[in-house]
Amino acid sequence: MSLTVFAASISHESHTFSIAPTTLDDFRNCQYLEGDAINGAMRGTRSEWGAVIDLADEFDWHLVDPLVAIAEPAGKVTDEAFEHMMGILTRALERAMPVHGVLLPLHGAMVTESHDDAEGEILRQIRAIVGHAVPIAVTLDLHANASEEMAGLADIITTYRTTPHTDTYETAERAGRLLQRTMLGEIQPTVTLANRPVLTGLDHGRTIAGHGAMVEMLARVREAEAQTPGVLDIGVNAGFNFADVPFSGPTVLVTGDGVRPEYREVAESLADFIWDSRGRETIQLLPMDETISIASEARPPGSGPLLIGDFTDSPGAGAHGDATNLVRALLSAGIKGVAVGTIADPDSAAAGIKAGIGGTVTVDLGGKKDPRFGGTPIRLTGTVGAVSDGIYLRKGKYMTGTKANMGPSFRLDLDGMQIIVATYATQIDDREQFRIYGIEPERMNILACKAMNHFRSDFEPIARRLIYVDAGAICSLDFKQFPWKKLRRPIWPLDLS
Repeated sequence: MSLTVFAASISHESHTFSIAPTTLDDFRNCQYLEGDAINGAMRGTRSEWGAVIDLADEFDWHLVDPLVAIAEPAGKVTDEAFEHMMGILTRALERAMPVHGVLLPLHGAMVTESHDDAEGEILRQIRAIVGHAVPIAVTLDLHANASEEMAGLADIITTYRTTPHTDTYETAERAGRLLQRTMLGEIQPTVTLANRPVLTGLDHGRTIAGHGAMVEMLARVREAEAQTPGVLDIGVNAGFNFADVPFSGPTVLVTGDGVRPEYREVAESLADFIWDSRGRETIQLLPMDETISIASEARPPGSGPLLIGDFTDSPGAGAHGDATNLVRALLSAGIKGVAVGTIADPDSAAAGIKAGIGGTVTVDLGGKKDPRFGGTPIRLTGTVGAVSDGIYLRKGKYMTGTKANMGPSFRLDLDGMQIIVATYATQIDDREQFRIYGIEPERMNILACKAMNHFRSDFEPIARRLIYVDAGAICSLDFKQFPWKKLRRPIWPLDLS
C-alpha cells in the first residue's frame, strides 16, 4: 500500500534585532515554490528536498507537497507572510487527510511578529489537524534554537552535522527513513531535549577545520548513539545567537525508540559538554587595521586570493549586507585586485543597470538600511562592467544544483576594485556568484565576501589564506550591546563566567 506523506517547508533564520522585517516578497524573491514546481526545481539536487523526492520514489509514497518557502535571514517574519504561508499548508493538509506521516524540512530559528517559536507554531497547527497518532519528522539547521514545544510535538528531529551545511540531503534522508519505519510500526520515536544556560557555544557549529568544540561534540554523539540502546538519532544545535527568545542557544535532541530514562541521561551528559566547552573558538575576528595590514601584503607568486569574511555583515545571519566599512578601508589603502561580493543596495543597482555596460555611474553606495552598523553610504564613481539578473546555479558543495537569486545587479568597476551591487541581501556561498559578473575568483588578489561559514566549502580550497574582519555591522559577537528582553537569564556570556 502506498503511504501518504505530507511534506512542506517554511524556513527562516530571524535576527530579531534587525529593523528589516521579512515579508512574503522576501520569500518569493529567494525560493518560493508551490505544487509541481517543487519537483521541477528540486529533483536531483543535493538538498533536503532532493532527498524528500528521492525517498518518495524509493518508498512509493504519495507525496503531498504544497509549499517550499525560504527567505534569506533578516528581521522577524511579518504576520501577514506567515499566515499566508500557513494557510497554504493547513488547507493542503486538510484536503489530503488522512495522511500516514508528515515530513517537515524547517530551520529552527524563525521568529514572527506574533510567535517567538514559529516552528513550534507550525507543529502545533499541523498536529491539531493530523492528531497524535500520525508521526511527524522534522529536520533542523545546525543553527536552530530548539524549544521544548518543538520536541514535544515532533516524533523525530534530526539536525545537520556540518558547517558549512554540506549534508542537507543526508539529514532529510535520515529523517525520512526514520519516518518510514515509524509509519510501518517498527519504531515509536520520542524526542528528548537538553540545554545549558549558554547563549553561544560549540564554536558556532563549525566542522570544516576538522577540530574544535563542535567536532569533539559530534564524536561524543556518534559514540553515544552506538552505545545507548534505543537511540535512533542525536541532533546537536549550536543555536542562533541573534534571536531574543527565551530558548536561544545550543541544544541536544535525542530521538529514541519509546520512552527510556537513558535518553535523558545521554542528553544531559552531552549538554554538560556545551557548558564545559563554552568560549572555545576556531576563528578570530580581526580589527580593521590588522585586516588591512594583511591585505596590503604582496601576493605570493602562483597563490590564490586572500579570502576576507565580512563576518558581521553576513546576510546569512540576518545582517543587511550593505555595510561599507570594509570597502572604504580597502579603497583608502589603495589595494588592487579586489572583488567585493556583494553590497545590497536596490537604488544603486537600478542606477547601474540604467547606465548600462560601459556607462559611467555615480552612486551613494550602501549604508542605507541602518547606518549605525557597518558604515554610512560611500560615494563612488565607476564604470558598469557587467549587468545580471542575479540568478546563479550553485556548483560547489553547498546546496549543489540549487538556484539562488541576488536580484537585478551590476558590477561596478573602480581603480583596483570590482564591486557586485545587488538588489537583494544575499550571503556569498558559491563561486558562481562572481562568475556571472565576469569575475574569475581564482584570479583575484582579494575576495571580500559578505559571509560567515558557507562560503568556506567552495572558496577556501582556492584561497591562500582566510581571515575574518569585525567591520562593526549588526552580526557582532559583542552580544552585550543588544537590548535583550526575552532571553532567559542568567546566561553565558551575558551574566555567567
